[in-house]
Amino acid sequence: MSSSILRKLCFLLIVLCTATATAIAQKTITGKVTGAADGAGLPGVTITVPGTSTGTQTDVNGHFRLQTPANAQTLSFSFMGYEPLTITIANREVINVALQSTSKGLGEVVVVGYGVQNRRDVTGTISSVKGADINNLPVSDAAQAMQGRVTGVDIVRSDGQPGSTPSIRIRGTGTINNAEPLIIIDGVPASGLSDINPNDIASMEVLKDASSSAIYGTRAANGVIIITSKKGNYGEKLKTTVNLYKGVSNAIRYIPLLTAPDLVMLKKERYTNDGKTIDPIWNDPFYATQRTDWQRALLGSGQVTNADVNLRGGNNSSNYLFSAGYYDEKGIIENTYFKRYTIRINSEHKLSKRFKVGENMQLTYRQNEGFDTYSSQTGLIFSALRFNPAIPVRNPDGSYGSSKASNELGDINNPVFTAETTDGWAKNYRLLASVYGELEILDGLTLRGNYGFDGSIYNQSNFVPKVLDQTRTRDHAELWNRSESNSSQLSELFLTYNKIFHQHHLTLTGGYSQQVAKGSYFKGERWGYGDESRDVRVLDNGNDIHDASGNFNPENAIASGFIRGFYGFKDKYLLTVTFRADGSSRFAPGRRWGYFPAFSAGWRVSDERFFKDNVTFMSNLKVTGGWGQLGNQNVRDFQYLAPVDKDRRYNFGENPYTGIWNSRLANPNITWEKAEMTNVSLEAGFFQNKLNAVITWFNKNTKDMLVPAAAMDLHGTASIPDQNIGQLNNKGWEVEVSYQGGNDRFRYNVSANASFIKNTVTRLYEAGTYISSSNYGRQNQEISRTYEGQPLASFYGWKTNGIYQTQQDIDNDPNISKDPNKGSIKPGDVRFLDINGDGIINEQDRTYLGDPNPKVVYGIQAGARYKGFDLNLSFAGVGGVKLYNADKMQGMDPTYSYNMYAEALNRWHGPGTSNSVPRMSLSSDNSNNRTSDRFVEKGDYFSLRNIALGYTIPAKVWGHSGISDIRVYVAAQNLFILTSYSGLTPQLGYNDNTKDGNRQRGVDVAAYPQARSFTFGATLNF
Repeated sequence: MSSSILRKLCFLLIVLCTATATAIAQKTITGKVTGAADGAGLPGVTITVPGTSTGTQTDVNGHFRLQTPANAQTLSFSFMGYEPLTITIANREVINVALQSTSKGLGEVVVVGYGVQNRRDVTGTISSVKGADINNLPVSDAAQAMQGRVTGVDIVRSDGQPGSTPSIRIRGTGTINNAEPLIIIDGVPASGLSDINPNDIASMEVLKDASSSAIYGTRAANGVIIITSKKGNYGEKLKTTVNLYKGVSNAIRYIPLLTAPDLVMLKKERYTNDGKTIDPIWNDPFYATQRTDWQRALLGSGQVTNADVNLRGGNNSSNYLFSAGYYDEKGIIENTYFKRYTIRINSEHKLSKRFKVGENMQLTYRQNEGFDTYSSQTGLIFSALRFNPAIPVRNPDGSYGSSKASNELGDINNPVFTAETTDGWAKNYRLLASVYGELEILDGLTLRGNYGFDGSIYNQSNFVPKVLDQTRTRDHAELWNRSESNSSQLSELFLTYNKIFHQHHLTLTGGYSQQVAKGSYFKGERWGYGDESRDVRVLDNGNDIHDASGNFNPENAIASGFIRGFYGFKDKYLLTVTFRADGSSRFAPGRRWGYFPAFSAGWRVSDERFFKDNVTFMSNLKVTGGWGQLGNQNVRDFQYLAPVDKDRRYNFGENPYTGIWNSRLANPNITWEKAEMTNVSLEAGFFQNKLNAVITWFNKNTKDMLVPAAAMDLHGTASIPDQNIGQLNNKGWEVEVSYQGGNDRFRYNVSANASFIKNTVTRLYEAGTYISSSNYGRQNQEISRTYEGQPLASFYGWKTNGIYQTQQDIDNDPNISKDPNKGSIKPGDVRFLDINGDGIINEQDRTYLGDPNPKVVYGIQAGARYKGFDLNLSFAGVGGVKLYNADKMQGMDPTYSYNMYAEALNRWHGPGTSNSVPRMSLSSDNSNNRTSDRFVEKGDYFSLRNIALGYTIPAKVWGHSGISDIRVYVAAQNLFILTSYSGLTPQLGYNDNTKDGNRQRGVDVAAYPQARSFTFGATLNF
């Protein structure tokens, strides 16, 4: 053997011995860091061995694993917003720590895509809501609990029906298409928040800017909300929490309507004004007697019941959480309800020192029933506002009152009859689950694989009986059933390298993600049921098959690669760079891939020596800024193809034929919508961070927005695909201010946030062109249009200038000097303005009437604790917004045969009597109730969303009963709303997402009103 080989073997032996000695000399410590107040895991806690460069951070659930030198004596735990803590290691291999919160800062940690990050290191714009802040709120959807709590987030719930899903807008509406944010629940993209029990939520992170959202690429253009559910703790004895509450609800307000005597008076006045003979029914004293307030007859009291239990714990190698929940809300209208049953199982297991596996499973069953409250023909609230007040709910013989006596009473049915006899339900079974494995390859280098599954089975049934004794009759009963199943599978694999060494902090994350979705549906409908008993309402018992259809839902897939790097130097110079590539099957080959880069940087000015030496009142100052691109693929599938449908009927000469046809034209060039965002923030803390403020400026441009293609010189029935031609801009400011103070006995906090947003469509076809919403009402009125240079979904109609008082006013009015309809206008009619100056009132005089997008959305939170008592308040409001009262447009129209708003008493009935409400008439020659500024109202409001007063009964009261403490409380939701708006509620949103999407907002169509609720509850900890 040569000496060189011998030397190499000796060297190798020395290296191996050194490595072995080093391994032996190290000790592995694991554990979990939680908040002492709520026991929730704290991600991003910095853990170091004093005097060395050894350190790590806790993961998303608060867990950590650290290899320490054998001679290490202590571990230091530090976290913004919590008191630092030093723990003696001794002989322990598992160390669990509970940190006490302080009054230092705006929050301690955030969960970001595919990881966690200390709040100090965040360079993007992320807002957080802790689960403890929304526990036990009487809401069916966690999104409702967010209202007023997060700056830049507008929660829009225009329908108060139990189980209704609110719309979420982050930094305004960024597209005319689907503008809902991406929801991530325990790492799995989900379709909404209605299936998760709010009491199961540990934290909600809202990613608002491009830098923080770009890791999700194509689906992040509308923002991202990350939900982290509660978990168990390693080394924790079994702990049990039980939440119970019960409440009642009622209508917040009612619209003043005409009483029966006043209604008869105005009905007669119509005939007198028009010189016609009064219909005999209005001389019948029966209809001049007030019998029913239909709003109060329909809107009663509701109830809400919630019960859930949470068990959590663990040993040195495993942790677990099991929860089960029941939520039951009965609406203020009979036969409207929402029920939800939830089961959650989360667990994690250390199979070795470097390898662990875990799972998160949520199983949900939902059932609800509701009514159409949007239709201007049969809508339930519409019917209650219009039905004649002289008609009783039930006649003396027990039958339902009806308006069949005369066409003068209207063609709508008794709303109580509709509510009590319609039978329908919708049931949804859903499994949202993920399993993961995590391998620590080297210190700081972790490989993680995730598999997620989201599956649902949806069943719906609706039965309507034969109707013979109402105005809208039905000579047969109808039953239709619908079933739909959908599923998606997610596969992800990514590496994370996180290392703190000396003055440097480096985190790199990169990986691959793929998601495939598919589904199918079926619908069957039969008419004619001789026996309408509930137990025989099945399709087999119907006589005539009216509909039988079914198909596969379009299967779609998305594949992605992503990488993110974070670098911090001296903990004060920060840089984050992100890049993601996405390919979607929704677009044609060659157009499927989108590339989304982003970067942001931060400077912690308060850590500079010149700042510390000269500024004493300010304890924190941080400046961040960033830019990035995001994508949106939430549009109709496969518009690059021209689908072929069968059973199209044609005529060749006199002979009919059945063939196939192209139901839609193709756009082979369709591709992603892109959102480009610039973001600058200033964070400041004063007086040891008791007072904190964050100010953010942002500018978001949506490019290649998909809008309906202009169909010029095309004839036929095939639908037109979208084209990437629109552009939209949202820009504004966000402001957050918070203060925490007090002492050990009395603590209090108050915070306020506001976002100021301006929305403008910057490109749309060409000058003068627009996108219209669907028409509304029996007048068939177009209310909203989207023009280039104006806000999305602006109100468009005619401007008015009072009421004509005399014939001389009409003769001398230059607005109608050349109007061919001038001879039909009478004193008491509305004076419309001639915008283009041609002396004629026509379509060319329609103009911008108002912006339904609020200019400011704000919230105020306040809380206090004294001994065992706690008080929490949450306020929310909007400003600078216009609403269109479409229901009033119909409720003030005397040409219809319905009841009217009480405001109609202020009508014009002679010169000088009114300059706002036109005369009573059967004629619509002047179209007094067309879309106009008469029905545009200020929609600003300020509401007390939630208030709760609680008392925690200490453990010493219960002795050795096993109960550690009990908190009892009383609470109220929607306690008051301050507004000048005259409708049922100023909280109006998007009326029909399936038809209009974001083309119409803030139009009041008399939807299901929101309710005020009062609850009493208790939380028991064992």
